[in-house]
Amino acid sequence: MKNYKYSALMLNGKKIKGVIAANDFNDARKRLREKKVRVLELKEHTEGNLFAKRDSKKKLKADTISHFCRQYGIIISSGINSITGLESLAKKSGNKILSQEITRIVNDIKSGATLSDSMLDEKSKFPKLLSAMVATGEATGTLEEVLKSMASFYEREHRITQKIKNASTYPIIVGIVSFIMLFVFTSFIMPNMMESILEVGAQMPPISQMIMNIGIFMKNYWYLVLLVIIGSIILIKQYIKTPVGRHNKDVLINKIPLLNKGINAIVSMRFSKALYLFVSTGFPLLQGLDYIRESLNNSIAEKSVQKAKEGIIRGETLADNLEQSRYFDPILIQMLSIGEQTGQLENISNQMSEFYEHEADIYLNRMVSMIEPIMIVLVGIMVAFLVIGVFLPMLSIYDAI
Repeated sequence: MKNYKYSALMLNGKKIKGVIAANDFNDARKRLREKKVRVLELKEHTEGNLFAKRDSKKKLKADTISHFCRQYGIIISSGINSITGLESLAKKSGNKILSQEITRIVNDIKSGATLSDSMLDEKSKFPKLLSAMVATGEATGTLEEVLKSMASFYEREHRITQKIKNASTYPIIVGIVSFIMLFVFTSFIMPNMMESILEVGAQMPPISQMIMNIGIFMKNYWYLVLLVIIGSIILIKQYIKTPVGRHNKDVLINKIPLLNKGINAIVSMRFSKALYLFVSTGFPLLQGLDYIRESLNNSIAEKSVQKAKEGIIRGETLADNLEQSRYFDPILIQMLSIGEQTGQLENISNQMSEFYEHEADIYLNRMVSMIEPIMIVLVGIMVAFLVIGVFLPMLSIYDAI
């Protein structure tokens, strides 16, 4: 018997956590279902075992998930046996992680588990949002429609992610090239120029001396500079992965003009679309908010959704509780309130997801168009600083004459 750690929802909406003994993962889920609770998370309990195996949780990318959902939806609609279709997908998949994941799912299904059971397994690399939607599709007989909806959802996620990457690529390249040019100029070119200028009686101004000192240090200790840069990048990445670092990063981004509006639009789009998916399939809202929260990828928004869930348990509305957090756009809050009052939450949440997708495109395109002139100005300031450092000693020669 193994111990399995779980979190689940009771019929009254209360979230509970605990550990249950079972023969395997499927047996653990069966025992929990007998207790009439909805399992949110279930994994093998390895606390206290220093040698417990820790699997690398390389998650599947949004475009890979989108392709899987679309292809599997086609398999279901064509009437092909699910196991045969999944085995075919595993063989033809060009993604090693997806192929291994599909193979694991096929083995679980052959052992008697359902598709959603396998996707909710602790070893699964699929998002919990998708797993919950698949469970709903299996329960209601609408798995094909659910897969098509999720394919569109993750296709949209991939498109937004690519735009963000494209926006960040330009400043990264310019920053690297500028640093290399600065290193070469201050370490090799400027010292030779200064030596020639000083031989004819020029004086070294403080700004020129500072640039020279930077160049000498970088030339003699370039390996330290490189280690500091690489170490700083690694430390920042590790810090951002921590709950505190992730929250501080989101708070900082939320204070940057234009960028905060773009990120807010993206988060609002994710929230609206995920809300539509759950409402349209009849998934219980209280349970759905847990999965929606995990799909937002923003700690501030996640806390807002968690507080909203707690408010709903108290009998309050979703819109009123989201308004108290003051993170989401007032327009979204107002429209959700109208949807709750009129019973049109499904229709309104879908329309709002399309609205915020359009808003996100506008802000991302605006940021991309502004990055180039900003980088030109920054590089211009750096070049001007170096030019001044070179020409001031030359001017001292003319003053002496």
